[in-house]
Amino acid sequence: MMKKILARFVIFTVAVSLVACAFISSAAAAPAYGKLLLKMGSSTAVGTAEVEAMSHFAKILEEYSGGAMKADVLAGGLAGGEREIVEGQQFGTMDMSVVSGILQNFDPAMMIMEWDLLFVSEAHVDKVFGPGGEVGKKVYDRLVKTTGIRILSMFKRTPRLMTTNRPINTLDDLKGLKLRVPEMQARIALWTKLGASPTPMAFPEVYTALQTNTIDGQENPISSIVNSKFYEVVDYLALTNHVYGFMFLTIRDDLWQSLDAAQQELIMKCAIEASAFNDNLVKGKEKADLDEAMAEMTVTRPDTSSWREFTKDVYKQFSNVEGFEELYLAIVEAGK
Repeated sequence: MMKKILARFVIFTVAVSLVACAFISSAAAAPAYGKLLLKMGSSTAVGTAEVEAMSHFAKILEEYSGGAMKADVLAGGLAGGEREIVEGQQFGTMDMSVVSGILQNFDPAMMIMEWDLLFVSEAHVDKVFGPGGEVGKKVYDRLVKTTGIRILSMFKRTPRLMTTNRPINTLDDLKGLKLRVPEMQARIALWTKLGASPTPMAFPEVYTALQTNTIDGQENPISSIVNSKFYEVVDYLALTNHVYGFMFLTIRDDLWQSLDAAQQELIMKCAIEASAFNDNLVKGKEKADLDEAMAEMTVTRPDTSSWREFTKDVYKQFSNVEGFEELYLAIVEAGK
């Protein structure tokens, strides 16, 4: 009887020891993260895919670090507009951001990020800015040098489409079209070349301008079209996909350089996971938004290859911008 008890005790002791060793080994293998609180800024509204993805980043960063590393998401105007957010990163009052075209205000060569008819497909965007993209690496390295901002990952957005008061099928249909565009020189130059009459205008004014025929059309991602209910004031939706949209999750480089290897590795891991989270949300919502708009509007599908050919030399108007032409032509080549 005593032998059986002793044997059971030995087995129990060995089992406990093995569990303890495994626990100690696991704890020793896990990095000990230093305390870190990051401020993340976005000018877009709470509920958008990119802000949801930022919140996901914050959630998994805290979870994976065992609570040592956290991120405070400031969106919907809490951190200001995109310009203020990037300036905050440069001044050290903001750590991270999700931004896009505003970077051209800090480095004019970055106008390539929102250049109409440059990217031919989503796969083209992935080839340039996705993992292993040589051109994207040149852009990322340049931004660190010119702005002090480091890109961690890309958040996709849906392509820009046109809503108009007349059907758009061919290049000729653009002649004289009063088209609202963001106030960007490159975009104005390109639509002028296409024969339209580009009209810069603040976005909140667009609905009324369409309603009163002050403008004939506008161009934006499908989410903006549906959320603004442009189908109430114009009848036509052209699936032009003339700009494939994306944003970047960024961190200020001086902060990045101050982090240890374990912190950098975890932040990058979370950035990549947040990117996939965003892209899945965008894809799901894109279909729902398209279904809603297409139920209300007459849809056309213009072949924009002739538009791209017609505007292929517009970039030369900006060849005086240092570094722009090299990046532009490299992106064009990557799409062939």
